[in-house]
Amino acid sequence: MSELAQRRDEAMNRRRLELGMTWRQVAAAARISYETLRAVRKGDTAGGELTLSSIEKALHWSPGAFADIDSGHEPLPLADDTGPDPEPAVRPPIGPDPRAQAFLTILQGEPPHVQDAVLRGLQDGRTSSQGRDSA
Repeated sequence: MSELAQRRDEAMNRRRLELGMTWRQVAAAARISYETLRAVRKGDTAGGELTLSSIEKALHWSPGAFADIDSGHEPLPLADDTGPDPEPAVRPPIGPDPRAQAFLTILQGEPPHVQDAVLRGLQDGRTSSQGRDSA
């Protein structure tokens, strides 16, 4: 793990513990997959702007917290921090399904011929299941 990834992981872990959250609750509050959160924590991915912003919100950090960590400073909690939302894992999702978003993120990293094959397979699966339902 790189030094940067280690700083990020340590800061996220401290904040998670301060808030009394599990990693799965953090991922749910950020509306990202647990796997994506782990990849950011371990430095397997730097995390896109939207992903990092979502994690900052879930950890009740001020915007730009990851930039603070990356430059060697402590991230700032939100000024009106009241802790985590009650039961963040059971809140109904707003917007796209985070699992679908994670799948699309992974798929984007694949070569075009793999993307086409996966999309054709999904379409074929949808068509064949629709055919069974209507029969």
